[in-house]
Amino acid sequence: MIFCFYTLLGVFIVASVIFLLRYSKRISWWFKNKEPQERIESYDLHRFAVVIPARNEGETVIPLMESIQKQTYDKAMFDLYVIVKDPLDPTMDMIQAILPDTMFFIDEEQTTKGHALNYGMKRICTTHPGKYDGYLIIDADCILDPMFLCEMNRAFGSGKDVYNSKLVVKNYLSKEKHANSWASYCNGLIWTLMSELGNRAKSDLGIVTMTLGTGLLIKGRLIEEWNGWPFLETLTEDMELQRCCALNHYSCEYVSYAICYVEEATSLKMTNIRRNRWMTGVVDCDRLFDAKLKENIKTEQDKNNFYAIHSLYSVYGYVGFLCFLFITALIFGITSCILRLSYGYAFFILCALAFLFLYSGLWVMTYRCLKVDKEYLPMKRTTRLWILFTHPFYYMGYIGIMTKIFTFVRAKEWKKIKRVEFKETEV
Repeated sequence: MIFCFYTLLGVFIVASVIFLLRYSKRISWWFKNKEPQERIESYDLHRFAVVIPARNEGETVIPLMESIQKQTYDKAMFDLYVIVKDPLDPTMDMIQAILPDTMFFIDEEQTTKGHALNYGMKRICTTHPGKYDGYLIIDADCILDPMFLCEMNRAFGSGKDVYNSKLVVKNYLSKEKHANSWASYCNGLIWTLMSELGNRAKSDLGIVTMTLGTGLLIKGRLIEEWNGWPFLETLTEDMELQRCCALNHYSCEYVSYAICYVEEATSLKMTNIRRNRWMTGVVDCDRLFDAKLKENIKTEQDKNNFYAIHSLYSVYGYVGFLCFLFITALIFGITSCILRLSYGYAFFILCALAFLFLYSGLWVMTYRCLKVDKEYLPMKRTTRLWILFTHPFYYMGYIGIMTKIFTFVRAKEWKKIKRVEFKETEV
């Protein structure tokens, strides 16, 4: 039995070293940027098509329309297109009451956001070929900072192909007590992780960013080449775009000054529906694109792009190993106690080490998120401490989600998330 302990300990040490070596580059991005991002000094005005999929959104869309109305960007330089499913959708009347010049597309066949985008963008390309310099995708439950379009326009002067805005939790803007919960606070940190602790460094290093599907600006030339939105194979059309950028060497940029506020579900059940959909789409994207991406590796940038897209698999493997170690050591520990072996406690120490390594890694990530985006995470001190120490447990919820996905118990369709009623908002 003592041989088993030393074997498990040795494997634990080796696995931990291998993981840290493989994931160290990604961890370094958490600490890379300590100064504000440098702004692009470009003031040319570009014409944008703002495209909003809004299937049965109802009053959820009103705050977004009001924020578009308040944009400081020249109103003559952007047009608003909304794609709905039902020809009798009352959302259209609500939008027209605020922005009467909005143009609507009715796609009764749409089953996913990707299909809605494809339908709308095809129509725009057909009716207004070459009119728009860029296409901006905004989800209907978002709110835009008044300077959003100005900042995206300025960044557009860099000549890149795809632009990611900074995503911040919309719930913080509400004065309603029910708008924020433990689940919304915890899941909201993922935007900081993907943006300031991910896309910021990738953008500076010329690596393909995580092309999150809202607050996303794409060069008009690409939309016209694609004749719409060709990313229709999975539940995460934005992750398909990311793989496409890597394969075709489309340049990406993260714009930290363009703020897009996104809604978070307040119940853990709704949050888990969204997490399951996200991760199902990510894994499906990898199955679709992995072979092509591997064949495409010819330069150092290709290697970096592949790493950026697949670095999470190092985490999946290591977390899976820690779970296996914890369970195995626990079984040996209990068995040793039953057999009254004097060294049985050593297996329980190994259990504790496995859990400690998992928790401490997630704790450091949480601490960095709370620190780097403190300005955009308006929590009370007690709430901040509560989230700091409990968010790692929330993140451990991905263990069950990923186990289901890898065993093919996965999301098969796009499910509507219950919305939060925002009666009072301010940007």
